[in-house]
Amino acid sequence: MLEFFRRKRRRATPSTESWMGRCIGTATPDELEHAQRLLTACHDTAPFAEPGEDEYELWRAGKLVPFYLTELLNAGGHFGPEVDTACLAEEPAVDRWEVGVEYPSWEQTVALARFLDVRVRDLAHPDAEPRHHEVRPRLKMSGLAILSFEPSAVAAATPAGHDDHPAV
Repeated sequence: MLEFFRRKRRRATPSTESWMGRCIGTATPDELEHAQRLLTACHDTAPFAEPGEDEYELWRAGKLVPFYLTELLNAGGHFGPEVDTACLAEEPAVDRWEVGVEYPSWEQTVALARFLDVRVRDLAHPDAEPRHHEVRPRLKMSGLAILSFEPSAVAAATPAGHDDHPAV
């Protein structure tokens, strides 16, 4: 009789395992290979140098990788509003970059690279492509590698043509 009246325990917050598992389960073999390529493209970073035309083109094409930004910020122990200020942004812009829902401007990208003491190309991968994700998290989640920016975020931050190129 005691069992009849006992309430079942509920989780305080919903589990993310179900939607993350669903996302992984629906990825095509090509998408999985693409993700593996981005995750294992461990590259040695070099100290900051003023970016050139090739790095501007990587940025303009939406080739920045949110996961790379997160990893470099974490490796340096950088967090909080000071990071946003150093990157010429207002909080929570850098957090939004890390989940791929906002794309940094060219000036902010250069400021981020300077702050991290890496080249702009160290924040990008030539195979990265902006991609829309129905279940993109709004906040960083431990253990989740976000490999692309939303196409709308890239379009909002980048010029349509080459004529708008700032001096590099």
